[in-house]
Amino acid sequence: MQVSEQWLREWVASRADIDTIAERLTMAGLEVDSVEAAAPSLDRVVIGRIEDTAPHPEADRLRVCTVAVGGAEPLSIVCGAANAQTGARVPVARVGAVLAGGVAIEATTIRGVASSGMLCSASELGLGTDDDGLWQLPDDAPVGTPLADYLQLPDHVLEIDLTPNRGDCLSMRGIAREVAIDEDLPLGEPDVTPCAVVSTVRRDVGIDAPERCAGYAARCITSVGADAATPLWMAERLRRAGVRRINLPVDVGNYVMLELGQPMHAFDGDRLVGAIRVRLAAPGERIETLDGETVALADDTLVIADDEGPVAIAGVIGGQRTAVDATTTHVVFESACFTPSAVAGQGRRYKIHTDALHRFERGVDPALRRPALERASALLIAHGGGEVGPVTHVSGEPVWPQSREIALEGAHVERLLGQPVAAVEIERILGALGMVVETTDEDRWHVVPPSWRYDIELEADLIEEVARIYGYERLQSGTQGVDLPPADAGAAVDDEARWHETLRQRGYSEAITYSFVEPGLHRALMGEGAVVALDNPISEQYAEMRRTLWAGLLPSWQHNVRRQHTDVRLYEAGLRFEPDTAAEHGIAQISTLAGLIWGQAENTHWDRPSRAVDFFDIKGDVEALFAGVSGRLRFDAASHPALHPGRSARIRLDGEAVGWLGQLAPEFKKLSKKSDLPYLFEVDSHALSDRGGIRFESLSEQPRIRRDLAVVVAEERPVAELIDVIEDLDPPALQSIDVFDVFRGEGLERGFKSVALGLIFQDKASTLTDSSVDTTISAVVEALGRRCGAHIRGE
Repeated sequence: MQVSEQWLREWVASRADIDTIAERLTMAGLEVDSVEAAAPSLDRVVIGRIEDTAPHPEADRLRVCTVAVGGAEPLSIVCGAANAQTGARVPVARVGAVLAGGVAIEATTIRGVASSGMLCSASELGLGTDDDGLWQLPDDAPVGTPLADYLQLPDHVLEIDLTPNRGDCLSMRGIAREVAIDEDLPLGEPDVTPCAVVSTVRRDVGIDAPERCAGYAARCITSVGADAATPLWMAERLRRAGVRRINLPVDVGNYVMLELGQPMHAFDGDRLVGAIRVRLAAPGERIETLDGETVALADDTLVIADDEGPVAIAGVIGGQRTAVDATTTHVVFESACFTPSAVAGQGRRYKIHTDALHRFERGVDPALRRPALERASALLIAHGGGEVGPVTHVSGEPVWPQSREIALEGAHVERLLGQPVAAVEIERILGALGMVVETTDEDRWHVVPPSWRYDIELEADLIEEVARIYGYERLQSGTQGVDLPPADAGAAVDDEARWHETLRQRGYSEAITYSFVEPGLHRALMGEGAVVALDNPISEQYAEMRRTLWAGLLPSWQHNVRRQHTDVRLYEAGLRFEPDTAAEHGIAQISTLAGLIWGQAENTHWDRPSRAVDFFDIKGDVEALFAGVSGRLRFDAASHPALHPGRSARIRLDGEAVGWLGQLAPEFKKLSKKSDLPYLFEVDSHALSDRGGIRFESLSEQPRIRRDLAVVVAEERPVAELIDVIEDLDPPALQSIDVFDVFRGEGLERGFKSVALGLIFQDKASTLTDSSVDTTISAVVEALGRRCGAHIRGE
């Protein structure tokens, strides 16, 4: 919000200087980011009148102008502007002036003709963006008067960074109200006396969505001067507020919005067809907006429509078909109150942001419709003429319930602020904020917030208002004590800490990447499945929500490789997002843990050769994560769009698919100039929860017995299946199963392999006998033969 000091002082006659006002506003919760001059220096810039123009003898596009500037002799100035015409009153930068951007004006000769100054456009003076030609000042602008005096400069502009709950301060009225409280000053309200109705022209209005529109008022003003210009004082105030000048009806609406806080819209009444309806968009309806974009309207979008269709997106932007332009003589002013929920999200949906939307999203005072309409009507006829018609007003459902009364107790104020505040001070503060305060008992009140305060709902809100107006700097500091019982962090927190510690001990560094990713890489990693697309991405590179954490880890790996890191181990814990009609908002959020390794498995050393990381390194990391998790962990060969064929596996826990593991596919070679690609894993976090946990067991003092089995099985039979068969038998005293050799070649039939298994037996209470172990081994061999077609090698 940009606030002109000069305009602000018309509302409230504060005795403080501008820096003090800025500090008070900041301490009251309305942070002032900056206080800047409203215009660059205009020293030696005066108002001139072009007395005569003549063609330049040496340049077709230049003219030699004779300009009166209030002195004894006029100036001769060479100018190339097309609108440099006799009789025009324009800004003249005299010799010695320094314009915006540091341009110094000197007496010079342009193609043989002396030029003593410069005729200026608004942009050359730093007072606008209009580059169409010279700044045409009103015909009554006094010749020779310094332009700064004519524009009532100097002035300051406060840039105020408002929090979203303070929509009531998005106007001069709202800011002035805050300034007035500190010095207990009255507000200089503008005249909103109803205009005299001299025309019978009116427009019928209807509200078909009353729960989204609390009220809608419209008024027709006919016979407006099509050539009526926005007065300079109004144009300047708009400029200082950061609002671009358009034309008189639109500028009047914007001025009232800045002044009172009520967004308004002006339609060309001759282009409206029939009655105005406030309704939801019909399927397939479209609208060309004022910025020239044609948008397809969703069926939950509130629109303003006439008999031919939508003419505006309610509370957002008007349509091109009924726009006011240089030919408009019949203006229809709209003044409405749309509920915040009716417009919330529409800006992101249609990629439109307007000052009106900014205010309606935060809540507009429902009591402002009629005063704002009267104020706009008066300003339009004062500067553009016209005949005022009657107001057509229709009410929807009220914004507020019948009672907004809030109970407030002085004891609660003291408890939350840490010190007492006098009852008379509490009543003064709340009353100055526009609240109705009724004393019910000593230090107890019933308070009704004003219509413009959408953010006051609870007693705590009232206490916050007391604190910020009383002054945070006046609140005394003190030591406070709170008794907190011991809290259990919970199993989920313990589990997460274990994952992080396990990976850090194995050399990983944690990465935190964006949840939104580049669509091309995303598609390459996950295939052509459905994705969650962002309506309003921060850039085209981040247009989708990730379905895999690899989409963030791979760019991080590239970043490290480009900086000549030779060993990279990264992991990330976060959410991935899957479209799911059964989930809230149609999006499933899945907690996930993912990792990446690349480079050398061990540092180069003089007594052993180095080697690159491989599939079994990252498989070991995943197994370490699952240590202590109850259930049978298995890795099944499977294909994934992102992983190398033959070097990828599905991670399963008790048969449930819980993740993936493997090397990045060769198709991703373009990601790195290096010849080798990283290995990756990704696991659903729920599978890592400590469902069994690591429990201490006393060490057995009994001797171990090892039996080795070499069994021959078909080549396609996974070794994990042999281990599953043995574990299903649940042999007594079996401690572990180790695979210590896999042989293919001479002595074996083609299509078969020999797998050597080491079985370790140990009882906790007694010494095992050979006969009992032999019995177990016989059962194992029989089960392997029956379920896997295996037989002992050599038999």
